[in-house]
Amino acid sequence: MKIKNILKPVAVLSASAVLVSAAGCADTSWSFKTTNKTLTNGGWIYYTYTAVNDAMQKIEEETEKSVDLATDDLTSKKVEKKNAVDWINSQAKKNVLTQLTVEKLVKDNKVKIDNDYIDTTKKQYIAYIEQCGTDFYNTLGVSTETIADISVVYPYKSEQLFKHIYDKGGSKEVSDKEVKKYFTDNYTDYYYIPYSFKTTDEDGNSADIDDETKDKVTAAFAKYVKELNSGDKTPTDIDEEYKTDFEVETSAGVSDTVNFEKSTMNEDLQKAIGALKEKKAAVKEIDDTYYLIYKGSISEKAEKISDDESVEDAVSRIDIVHAIKDDEYNKYLEAEQKKLKYDTNDDCLSKYTVERTINILTEQAKSQSES
Repeated sequence: MKIKNILKPVAVLSASAVLVSAAGCADTSWSFKTTNKTLTNGGWIYYTYTAVNDAMQKIEEETEKSVDLATDDLTSKKVEKKNAVDWINSQAKKNVLTQLTVEKLVKDNKVKIDNDYIDTTKKQYIAYIEQCGTDFYNTLGVSTETIADISVVYPYKSEQLFKHIYDKGGSKEVSDKEVKKYFTDNYTDYYYIPYSFKTTDEDGNSADIDDETKDKVTAAFAKYVKELNSGDKTPTDIDEEYKTDFEVETSAGVSDTVNFEKSTMNEDLQKAIGALKEKKAAVKEIDDTYYLIYKGSISEKAEKISDDESVEDAVSRIDIVHAIKDDEYNKYLEAEQKKLKYDTNDDCLSKYTVERTINILTEQAKSQSES
């Protein structure tokens, strides 16, 4: 495959630079840099790697067909009507510049950064990577330090910048009143217990459960509905009752507080829970599964919103702020990125191309498929 320079040079190389490059002495250790941050060549490679994964996911979403690098030629495919290589290159560069923009904004806005936290978390993350194995990243040409910088340090700084703007005391603080209103308007507190009316034998054959078991389930769930609707029992109580009734150590009960518009829950189950009045329960059969469903009080849940993400049974305030302001924050970063002044190392980008990354990933996929 012919290797080409994907990104167009931002400036014409001088004659001396051309001679240095031709002599094989070009510095390809860095890829992009600003006055605040220099991204290593490994940083660029890692961003091309993650962009390849993003492209494969989008292709699968668009075509509803899986992509296997062992057999599929990714370079011949389209992503959002663009050649896959061009799309990957553009996506990688966009992600690079977003990181550099965050680095600049953190410094310009004097965002408070806990360097001790960064050091500790980086060491833990690097130790985790090394425990899992670094052969693949060594083949790509990406150091564990670079991976930790992109996967740990950068997200932490971006989060601190977000909080600096939108959290309490921020320049565009989201008030507690706004948080609670958004939460009660958009979130649902739910609890359900599923019980499949189908069973599978050792050969994978499916059959209905016996009538005795079905009667036991329907009777138990009817009892739970009555207890929940009367207010005599809570979902926690029902969990304990279920364990006793079905002689199991762990309840099958599922509970959460989510925005259904962003949930992957079965659509019919969502509709059934959504149709309930607060603090009311019912039973619903969906696709051979019998459900006890219950909708909690979202206003009561709103009173438990906490600044501390570790508080049990509390919704994190900052998570709601993210739900309200993430789109605005991303648009802010995009606007600031357009103003960003940066240098591009075309020698580096010419050497470490998107095609190179795809080739390495393809060889790895083929090797795994043959083993």
